[in-house]
Amino acid sequence: MSHADRFDGRAAAYAQGRPGYPAALGAWLRGTGLLRRPVADLGAGTGLFTRVLLAGGATVTAIEPNAGMRAVLQTSLEDAVTEGRLRVQAGTSEAMGLPDASAALITAAQAAHWFDPVPTVQEWQRVLRPGGQVLLVWNDWRGLEEGFNPAYGAVVRPFLAAGTPDTANRVPEDRLPALLPGGFDTQMFEQAHALTRERLHALAGSVNYLPAPDSPDFPALTAALDTAFDAHAQAGEVTLIYRTYAYLGRLD
Repeated sequence: MSHADRFDGRAAAYAQGRPGYPAALGAWLRGTGLLRRPVADLGAGTGLFTRVLLAGGATVTAIEPNAGMRAVLQTSLEDAVTEGRLRVQAGTSEAMGLPDASAALITAAQAAHWFDPVPTVQEWQRVLRPGGQVLLVWNDWRGLEEGFNPAYGAVVRPFLAAGTPDTANRVPEDRLPALLPGGFDTQMFEQAHALTRERLHALAGSVNYLPAPDSPDFPALTAALDTAFDAHAQAGEVTLIYRTYAYLGRLD
């Protein structure tokens, strides 16, 4: 199974359950001036980070290998496509489908842990303009003992796919130089992600190392989530606290 195939059947859950990105991240990114030139958003998924780029005034090519995720992205951001601010296409980190020296910034949010560093960096070197940069971003709720986080962690732990590492959804910092060999700066932000019962189910269903919504194990997962939700919900919601890691770097 390819990395892209791991998200087959999860696009609707991804769009419904996953958090967006903190407003402070968008403000910081606008302040860098990097959104004034063409941006390639790699592994764009359903467009959660693409929205941040568009809101900052960028012209974006969103590249997503999974057809279901790409269809949701295209439909949900149809106005930006019509206005010419967004192009959506298939592609991977190793074959982006862009001309040489066509992007001033490559972004990958919640995606770069799937990339093979050597061929990926070679492709980025081809696509980036001279002086171009790469921004890698991840949301992660783990390691924060606040809000619903401890209860959520206790529920999902028995359902994790065998061999799932503690940093399954991001690249550990000591491995980032393989993707950003020219060095990088780090920014961190926090945000609260409020979830109804339905959105909590969708969040779990969007995670590739947990049972998919069509899995025979998914009802047991949602039943366990319901028990935790009933014990912790206030006004019909629980709140996960996320830390957002942003790494802005160069290739040389």
